Amino acid sequence: MAVQQELWLPAIEENLFKGMELIRTVSADDIAFINGSKIHVPNAGAPMGVTRGNSTYPVTASERTDTDTEYSLTNFEIGPARLGWADGLQLSYNKVQSITNDFMGNMNERIKDYILSQWYKYAAGTIVSTTGVSTTLNWLGGSATGALKHILGADVRSAAKILDYQKFPTTDRFLLLDPDMFWQLLGDMAYNTERLEVVAGLSATIDTIYGFTVIQLPYIAAVSANSGTSNPIVPGADGAFSFAAANRPVGLAFHKSAVSHALTAPQMFVNNKAAGWFGDLMEASVYGGGKYRRTNGEGVVAIRGTSA
Repeated sequence: MAVQQELWLPAIEENLFKGMELIRTVSADDIAFINGSKIHVPNAGAPMGVTRGNSTYPVTASERTDTDTEYSLTNFEIGPARLGWADGLQLSYNKVQSITNDFMGNMNERIKDYILSQWYKYAAGTIVSTTGVSTTLNWLGGSATGALKHILGADVRSAAKILDYQKFPTTDRFLLLDPDMFWQLLGDMAYNTERLEVVAGLSATIDTIYGFTVIQLPYIAAVSANSGTSNPIVPGADGAFSFAAANRPVGLAFHKSAVSHALTAPQMFVNNKAAGWFGDLMEASVYGGGKYRRTNGEGVVAIRGTSA
């Protein structure tokens, strides 16, 4: 029995979107703005000026200059995967599910890492340096070693203050941290007499600190230097990162409206009874991407693990 697309495609979609639930929850979906392989997000220009007590007419007309945030979708592919003819005789949904779990788990990670690397853009005042005690941390790779300062509640408060000044709502704010930063932050928490979690004497909860919903992921992002002008490191075509000694891990603090993602529906291809393969070949492709939504990068703050 040949591989059936109607069996394999639902398994692909289920595994892909299951792995991307976080990205879809914390960011805006830009698929409505797709134009070919590009996403165009309109940005309103500076608001019109307001005068008070004017008595001189006519008033000079002005026009608002809008901008456009653009990013390209890139292709992510899996396969070809071979299923021998003996497997094809009794190919079941469970067999297909097993194959797609193996492939899509890796694909989800690569899409997520790529999108996260696109959400931050360095701009003056958008990096918060960690200020806690120092510890040796080398999870970025063998060449990125050294002592980095822990993240503290005060650093999260600094990120919240930046978003306040940028006039972002206090709702729908998220803070993504890797396991090291997550547990460092929780280590800065204490308890009051009512056994409520507090940070620097202020009430908090384990998953919401200073207005941010805190989410832990195995990897968030890293910036290219320890200086004040650090841009994110983008994974290579194979999904791997190349780290240097000065690279620093970052947590991302942002408002949901300031970051976006776009994913097309997966396309799958089957070559039944492929000559020379003694079986069927299966492969699939998805176009996806993401970016900060404001042309000036506002709405996203990097909390950088800073060298001691």
